Amino acid sequence: MTDDATAAMRYKEIIGLARKAAEDLRAWERHRAEELDVAIGAAATEVSAAAEREQRVTERVDRWWRMACDNVSRLSWLDAGEPPEPVPSARGELLDRYAEDVRPAYHELTQAILNLGWRAR
Repeated sequence: MTDDATAAMRYKEIIGLARKAAEDLRAWERHRAEELDVAIGAAATEVSAAAEREQRVTERVDRWWRMACDNVSRLSWLDAGEPPEPVPSARGELLDRYAEDVRPAYHELTQAILNLGWRAR
């Protein structure tokens, strides 16, 4: 074999390897794009579910706030103030626990107002 034949065979081998590498890269990119599409779809579903949860909790908080304001309005010398604002540092995974913590606080408020009303008589 001559050097030209050996060089031509080596050139063909390199071109074949480059073609295979390009095909492998395209296949990997397609597979990765499919994975990302699935992940994006799952994330969109999670965002939608979180938005619905946020809406439900906002409605719950507004309901509790209105009930608390109604109780506080019985006391002429106390103003309920501004409604609560969302806390940016709150952790989303503890949302249900935060919401459940409102119930005992509301009952304590109600009992305190009832006790104040009784003493005022």
